[in-house]
Parts: sequence; C-alpha cells; structure tokens
Amino acid sequence: MKKKIFVSLLCLLIGIPLFAVETFDAEILVTDFDEVPVSEMDVLLFDDKGTLIHSANTGSKGSFNLTLSAGDYKIQLKEAGELKKEAPLHIPELEGRKIYNHVRIQVLYEARDKFEIENLNFETNSAAIMTESYEALNKLALFLNSESESKFVIEGHTDSDGSEKSNAELSLARAQAVKDYLIAQGVKSVQLETKGFGESMPVESNDTDKGKAANRRTEIRKVIE
Repeated sequence: MKKKIFVSLLCLLIGIPLFAVETFDAEILVTDFDEVPVSEMDVLLFDDKGTLIHSANTGSKGSFNLTLSAGDYKIQLKEAGELKKEAPLHIPELEGRKIYNHVRIQVLYEARDKFEIENLNFETNSAAIMTESYEALNKLALFLNSESESKFVIEGHTDSDGSEKSNAELSLARAQAVKDYLIAQGVKSVQLETKGFGESMPVESNDTDKGKAANRRTEIRKVIE
C-alpha cells in the first residue's frame, strides 16, 4: 500500500528500514482541500539553486510519477501558463539504514475562494468544538500554513432557532473558536479574521431539519486583495 506523504503544503515523511539508496520513486498528487484530484495541472519542480529539474502534467488522474532524492525543492503549479501556487518542498535525509519507499507527495491546491469546513461540529447551542472535528481542523491548519502569505475570513452561520441576537453571537463565537484552534496549531493570527452572520444567510429553508442542518455551517473565505 502506498504511504501518503503531505509535503510542504502538508508535510510528513515516513522511512522504513532498508539498505540506504540515494533516490526513490515518488508520486506527485495534486488535490483540492476535499482531496479530490486536480486534473490537467502543470507541475514544475526546481532544485535549491532554482534550476528546473522536472515538469509534468497531472493528466486525468491528478498525478504523475518521478524519481527524487532527499533535499530542498520548490514546487510550482501552473494552469494555462498562469502560476497558481508556489511552495517549498523539503525532504530530509533519513538516519541509519533507511530509505523512502512507496512515497506519495500530496500537494493541496484549492481553486475555490470560499468553501464550507466539512465535518466541523459543535456542542448544541455552544461554541465548544467536538473532538470528532479535530481531524478536519488539523488538515485545515496545514492548508492555511501552506498559504502563509494569504488572509482568510472564518464565517459562522446558524439556523433560525432562537433569537436573531443570540444566533449572531453564537455564530461569531463559533468562528472565533475555530480561529483559536487553528492558531494553536501554528496558523498565524494575522492570517485570520472572524465574522458571525447568525441566521441571516441561509442556504436552505429553515422549515425542515435538513434545511436547518445545512444552514448551521462554518465557511472559510480567502481575502482577494
């Protein structure tokens, strides 16, 4: 089974004990925040001196294979010649008799300027984040750290149960709770601001339980300057 490695944009490297070699086979996989592969994206890989050493297109599957070695790189994502994302890639030397084996380097690229934070849940009528939501927020923190030069707004929304005032306060408190959690995971506070819209921006009718559930949401929006 291929071990997945989130590099630079999401970074975790796994070594397994084998005879050491200088290079290893790797797969570059480009996905959006929901881990849907991004097709037909041009990927350029530069070494630490800025020399282009590999370029390829992700094709219909959102990925391609290449041979790599430990070191420092820079990855660029381009679409129709336009630079969409640039990020460093660090692959450290492994200690002892170890190599990288069956490596997947997953690069996150999110084309949407605004999206809902999926699998984010709070205690009823509370801004307390449920522990089951930590995984989604941890992934979001890694994504935001890869976008360290960008700013984002965390936007809270509720259904129509309760008063408009209490819903506005709750939605803002929930957005603030998400911001606090992300900062605790290393996201820079200057990247984030919060807004609470309460029940004022429903996406479905509040006349049904399904509609109410859809309206109780937290979204993140990239600030376009």
